[in-house]
Amino acid sequence: MVSLKVNVIIPVAGEGTRLRPHTHSVPKSLLYVAGKPILGHILDSLQDLDISNLSIVLGARGQAIVDFCGKYPYEFRYVLQEQRLGLGHAIRLGAQGLEGATLVLLGDTIIDIDYNKILDRSINVLAVREVADPRKYGVVEVKDDHVVDLIEKPKQPRSNLAIVGLYYFQDIAKVADAVGYIMKNEIKTKDEYQLTDALRHLLERGEKFKIHKIEGWYDCGTAASLIDANRHLLERTQYYTQRERSIIIPPVYIADSATLSETVIGPYVSLGEEVTVKNSVIKDSIINRGAAVENALLTGSIIGEHACVRGGYKKLNVSESSVVEIP
Repeated sequence: MVSLKVNVIIPVAGEGTRLRPHTHSVPKSLLYVAGKPILGHILDSLQDLDISNLSIVLGARGQAIVDFCGKYPYEFRYVLQEQRLGLGHAIRLGAQGLEGATLVLLGDTIIDIDYNKILDRSINVLAVREVADPRKYGVVEVKDDHVVDLIEKPKQPRSNLAIVGLYYFQDIAKVADAVGYIMKNEIKTKDEYQLTDALRHLLERGEKFKIHKIEGWYDCGTAASLIDANRHLLERTQYYTQRERSIIIPPVYIADSATLSETVIGPYVSLGEEVTVKNSVIKDSIINRGAAVENALLTGSIIGEHACVRGGYKKLNVSESSVVEIP
């Protein structure tokens, strides 16, 4: 266990527009991946830390987040971000009343990391990873692992090191003050107050930052990335029991309360609580709690809670040298 006491801030106020229609009724951080909500993976990763304060920055449907967090033994502080003014603004709200060493973990990102590797440092740390298209992220330029510049969503990136959603600050009050500075001076990117811009202000004032390169980074911000995260996480967190009259091809996660009949499941499938699947073949998909699938062939799919998917089989009589296209 890490002996250092640390604050934790997790912003979950984002509306998840890129994950609609799933986020019309469920907060983005409560979408399931590899058998549990995204936020569940994040909170489980904190169990060995000595946490002073754990702040959750809420947005719409925040009560669902509060109810879910009630399953955990942490002492939570809840802050409402009434206006979506950007990540920097969210962190400033979450930092109210806090001081000292603080981890910031984005609520739509799962990171596989040993926190000991950053919490024993006496400098600010930004987790990064090399990406193919850095224009979608906050980007850092470095020299000997020290950050020399930060730019949010650059049109012409001078680095491919993207900030991946884990930050370790020695003094969270300095970060909150820096966000206050960019808000006062109306410094925005994409019409929002970005944390990257606040950190750049700190860098210009002499604050030091180092990077920590991450391999296990699972961004869950889009449907495609959620499926990809599900695939990677199942490689190490799969769970299922054998079922009669069905074939299971691991890795998969199948809740004990899920019901299968004449079905092939896997690989890379997550079935939530009380899911029912009949006469179907499903691979590389996430089927959420209470959903029902019947007579369907699914791949690369996300089925929302209590949704019902019914397919149909076609009977064909096809002569040789024919071409048949079935929508």
